[in-house]
Amino acid sequence: MQENTATGAQLDAQQLPRQGWLRVRASDQIMLANIHRQYGIRLERPVRHAVEEQGFVLLPLDLPLPDREPDSSEGASFSSTQILIAFTPELLITVEPDHPIDALRRAQDLLARSDDSSASRDALIIILEELNDAMQETVAQISQVLTRLADQAVDSSGGFKMEGRQVGVADIAQTAVMLGGAEELIARTVQGQLMLERAARWVRRGGGDVEFDYSTTLSDIQGGRRHARFQHAKVRNIQQSLMTTLDLKQNQIIKVFTVVTAVFTPPTLIAAYYGQNFANMPELALGWGEWFVMGTTALFALVPLAYIKRKGWLR
Repeated sequence: MQENTATGAQLDAQQLPRQGWLRVRASDQIMLANIHRQYGIRLERPVRHAVEEQGFVLLPLDLPLPDREPDSSEGASFSSTQILIAFTPELLITVEPDHPIDALRRAQDLLARSDDSSASRDALIIILEELNDAMQETVAQISQVLTRLADQAVDSSGGFKMEGRQVGVADIAQTAVMLGGAEELIARTVQGQLMLERAARWVRRGGGDVEFDYSTTLSDIQGGRRHARFQHAKVRNIQQSLMTTLDLKQNQIIKVFTVVTAVFTPPTLIAAYYGQNFANMPELALGWGEWFVMGTTALFALVPLAYIKRKGWLR
């Protein structure tokens, strides 16, 4: 499979190839203009869906792929990778971002070792398989993130942090925000795998003598999408668990205030009674009147507390 990675400035003065794999950077405006002049297709404009133009099939891909060097302090990180594929039975053109894509590098190495594979459809299937493997890595890293978030959700249900502080509502909210980000990433992953599947179907629609088994490629892509949807279901389960835990914690907070109110209401009534300015209060003249009021206040405070504890409402 012939590959061309020259810049537009180098190929501007000569004819572009009519077969093989031509890799173009999205920022190389000279090459894109040269492609438009010689092939009649505009690849610098945004393409939203698969279209046929000037004998080429244009296939846009938007895939959340893992970064090559993720920040260990933040865990796995992903970037949106937009690739535009244009192909005919003889020629394959990929418009790629400026940062290197490991999946395309691996595909190029495989094609370099496969001298008898010259059709652009064969090359495109290899590219789709490598991109699907990269998407599987994305799903695998998402699964690891969800495992950590699931552990945090378990801690939030009543556990304690390392410093001995009980996990509170703010911690649950932070975990919920992280789950929302994971859910968005999974949705983008499913969308990217749908784009890969659509691209594979367009390749199969082109027909011709093709060496590779398209059904295997489609099955792999569909299996990866099912795996991503399973991760999405896991996110929903963790979110439901967090929401249940949040409701329980809010009920616990309300219960604490209810118990405090029930305990201090009788002493408050007694204090309010003796705070009034009646002209005649005989018990104030008693020598043990103060101790009587203090004991009565303590009794009326302990009785509701004992009743609440007996009913098990403090648990």
